[in-house]
Amino acid sequence: MAEDKEHLILETARRHFVQNGYAATRMQEIADDAGINKALLHYYYRSKEKLYDRILTETMDFMVPKIAGAMISEGTFFERLEKLIEQYISVLIEHPDIPFFILTEITQRKDKLVAEIRNRSHHFPAAQSFLMQMIKEMEEGKLKKMPPHQVFLNIMSMTVFPFVVRPVFTTVFQQDENDFKSMMEERKKFLLEFMKGALKPD
Repeated sequence: MAEDKEHLILETARRHFVQNGYAATRMQEIADDAGINKALLHYYYRSKEKLYDRILTETMDFMVPKIAGAMISEGTFFERLEKLIEQYISVLIEHPDIPFFILTEITQRKDKLVAEIRNRSHHFPAAQSFLMQMIKEMEEGKLKKMPPHQVFLNIMSMTVFPFVVRPVFTTVFQQDENDFKSMMEERKKFLLEFMKGALKPD
């Protein structure tokens, strides 16, 4: 029961931080929304900052190893790219609030986010390995020569951005959550084929 209560607190707090930002979120509002009294909330988390830090740490611990594991997998660049796209989109389908949470962190508490990322520097070699595989295959003529970091940014942005604009997109095109999830599952294959078309030598 205690674990269920703590999970409820964390999910409620995450929603408030995403919607309102850190500064505008109140512990009383989190307690009210979770259906608990403020004293119990403070029993679990002494301050808003400690609660926020716990959510940030859990978010990073959930996402970073999955993405790093996909990037450092064996195979050709396109095989590794397929695993990366599959994992990245699957993570965001499961937790679509992550991009909003990180954007909030970037705008309001950038130093804290950078510190959390640096605390996971043991995952950095995965991204470097992914980039080196790309460079190697470019030099071998298997991929079209392009600035590798620009390619990497394209992969990240084309994967994450649909989740950022989801509320606008689903409103304009009158989609429900299931429609959007189906489109994101379809996007795994679409994005891979798009990147293959862009990177295959002429």
